Amino acid sequence: MRGFDLDQLRTFAAVADAGSLTAAAPLLHLSQSTVSEQVRKLELRAGMPLFVRSKRGVEPTPAGTRLLQHARRIVALNEAAFDELRGQAIKGELRVAITDYYRTNEVAGLLARLRECYPQLSLHVSAMKSADIEAAHARGQIDLGVVMNLSSGPFRPASADTRWVLRREPLSWVASPALAEQLPEPLPLVLLPDDCMMHQIAVRSLDEQHTPYVLVHSASGVAGLQSMLAAGLGVGCLCASAIGDGMMRLGAKYRLPPLPDAVFSLTPPMPGERETVTQAREVLSRQLLM
Repeated sequence: MRGFDLDQLRTFAAVADAGSLTAAAPLLHLSQSTVSEQVRKLELRAGMPLFVRSKRGVEPTPAGTRLLQHARRIVALNEAAFDELRGQAIKGELRVAITDYYRTNEVAGLLARLRECYPQLSLHVSAMKSADIEAAHARGQIDLGVVMNLSSGPFRPASADTRWVLRREPLSWVASPALAEQLPEPLPLVLLPDDCMMHQIAVRSLDEQHTPYVLVHSASGVAGLQSMLAAGLGVGCLCASAIGDGMMRLGAKYRLPPLPDAVFSLTPPMPGERETVTQAREVLSRQLLM
């Protein structure tokens, strides 16, 4: 029979997003050995390696990257078909705000799949800072938000409720390979404006370690920040999924202060929210993980 096994595709997508078999296992509610076996069978079916393994985890091969696009779409359409047959397809208007730190290179594809899977959903999406998203949600100006908090320090989530956590990603100091060969002193920083929590945690961490720095450039958004970092204009901090071409993590040898994890979550239910919003939260909690 031609084609791929749906469970194996779901596991493959989860491993690609989590960055390792170990990290993907609890997300899938499977043992690590089961995850490893499903990936092995999928690679046998494909007839080629889909991941490059290393001590840091896994990264998709070129073939794996191509399959990942199909895998996410197939899994999303399968879940949408299941929802539609059970009368749970999302219909109506939905106002969503997303922090632009969330999977910056993938979020457009995620939203496109959502539109494809739920054609009767009218989706209005905006990019905002997490604090603004939470305030807009509290005022009823948006229905759902994807916000970023940090795993420790002053920006950790106020609530212990983890039901709507989408993912955790390590934060890293980042620079271009050329700049990383010999970092200047004081450390040249490229950050978003000072009302951004990533700006605040970077400065706070350097101050606590007594590392001299100077703010050389300020970007208006994550895309601009990525461009400046790749161009070698300075050092910044990014979550794992936002580290793109032309950038590298600055490891322990650079003696920069450790950073917490980024924790991305959906805004929790509000009293009296519309059924469409409740349904959408359940769907987004699955779809945005893929």
